[in-house]
Amino acid sequence: MAHRLDFPGNERVRRQLERALDAGRLAGAYLFEGAPGAGQEQAAVALAAAAITGHEDPDHPEARRVHRYAHPDLHYLLPLTRGRKPWGEMTDSELLGLFREQQGRKSEDPWYLPRHDKAPHLPIEAVRLVMGILATRPFEGRRKAVIIRDADLMRADAQDTLLKSLEEPPPASLLVLVSFRPEALRPTILSRCQRLPFDPLDPATVSALLRARGLDAARADLLATLSEGSAEQAVMLAAAETEEGNALLERREAWLETIDTCEFGSELEMMDAVQALTSRKEGGNPTQARADFLSLAISWYSEVLRCGLAGEPPRVHVDQERRLRRHAGLAPESLAERIQRCEKARGQILANANAELTLLSLFFSFRTGSAARTAP
Repeated sequence: MAHRLDFPGNERVRRQLERALDAGRLAGAYLFEGAPGAGQEQAAVALAAAAITGHEDPDHPEARRVHRYAHPDLHYLLPLTRGRKPWGEMTDSELLGLFREQQGRKSEDPWYLPRHDKAPHLPIEAVRLVMGILATRPFEGRRKAVIIRDADLMRADAQDTLLKSLEEPPPASLLVLVSFRPEALRPTILSRCQRLPFDPLDPATVSALLRARGLDAARADLLATLSEGSAEQAVMLAAAETEEGNALLERREAWLETIDTCEFGSELEMMDAVQALTSRKEGGNPTQARADFLSLAISWYSEVLRCGLAGEPPRVHVDQERRLRRHAGLAPESLAERIQRCEKARGQILANANAELTLLSLFFSFRTGSAARTAP
């Protein structure tokens, strides 16, 4: 019987991993990268289930334990903000307790992700501890497996600790890194992992996932489209649904209005809009919120470019046809430059640059040189 892995989308990756399992040629370390929210973590858990239990059927009771993050040979790390104690003052059991708590929440909802008021990271103490556990014999299964979510948020010392394990991988072990910004990882780490890029999920796959969580078909289709192939983003949008509205969609509308003001308003209006954006208290990690704003800007200008070049209706921002027509006067070269500058600004903000100065510089640059608007 051939192995069968259970995770959404990305058939190409699934077949590659299934062939490796069938041939007994599983790599010791993988890097699942590519489009955010494209099911990388779910694929990592599915692979860990097969590697730990040796069962080809993902519905086998032992495999289901891994899928529920409940198997003793599975360890899951993700960036967190420290609690009352500094990381270095925590005992091993206290450190493990933090991550086991996250595993418990993932057991209840595999799409759960914590929200943070400040930037999280993966401390060296946790990486060192779990890499030490990975080097020991499995408790019950054939292998031990460690999944590190958002591995690019490890600082330099934690990456050095991880690299030592990659240089001398323990026997009977599996390490899967999940990263949407692999360029932030050391080249030596990248070279020691088998890299598998994931494509965005198709809207039908995301819509089916939302319908399974209780949304009606029409709303599930809309949120799946707006999520741009990210199941995690779609689940977040669905969780924000209330009888009064959807706070995340209201934020999206406000952000699109900010882009409008920065494109068509006066310089004073643009400065006021950027200041309002960066001073707004929206909950969660403000750095990530500013980066998410720029992700929306990249998506927006990409949609304007695609609609202009192909003369087609919108694929993502299907509820914004009037606004798209207003932006249609931008030349393709100007739109391409906007996209590149937004990507650069997003990287700067994630590297903790001053958000207000970065965004002001960005939008002022849209008014000069080759990025300047040439049509009303």
